[in-house]
Amino acid sequence: MTTHEWKSFLKLYSRELLSYDWSDTLRMFAAHGAAISEEARRTQWLGYLPASEAAIEAAEQRLGRRLPPSLRAFYEVTNGWGMTGSFIFQVLPVQRLAWLRDFDPHLFRIACENAPEPEAVHGEWSQYSVEQGTMVKRSLAVSDKGDAAIWLLDPGEPGSTGEWRGGCWASWNPGMEWTADSFAELMRNEFESMRELQEEDDTQQ
Repeated sequence: MTTHEWKSFLKLYSRELLSYDWSDTLRMFAAHGAAISEEARRTQWLGYLPASEAAIEAAEQRLGRRLPPSLRAFYEVTNGWGMTGSFIFQVLPVQRLAWLRDFDPHLFRIACENAPEPEAVHGEWSQYSVEQGTMVKRSLAVSDKGDAAIWLLDPGEPGSTGEWRGGCWASWNPGMEWTADSFAELMRNEFESMRELQEEDDTQQ
């Protein structure tokens, strides 16, 4: 997405999310960061001021990699994000972006345990385990832990450019699902998932 596209999409995201009743989620997960501020309700905006170019460049220097285009454009519109739905309660500001090994050593250790050395690989399942473990180990954390869930972006092999594959690791959904080809697609998917869950709730009421 371009910055213009992000602005339009995030305004729509804010309006739709804030039109739903999140009282149960806010009550259950307040200790995990689930919150909607009065300012967000008043302005109908779940984001923040844009990150400065200096802040984005400082993060890239600290991480040793240029951020993928859609994530970079996102930060040019808003330096982080509030709730995305029922599971992720904060997209990190650019200053808090971190490699998984530093952000969540426990999950990093799990990934290491599920990525055996190449010479120990036998069969398709072992190969899959290596690939997934390797991707998780090198991933970038872009959200706080919400409902025992975290968003990760895989930068790919050294030297790769362009967008980074994204997905959600959650304790209630064992394994890692790389469901998006970019951060922008990860946000779009979450938006559609939020809509579907709310429609199901409306139907059941």
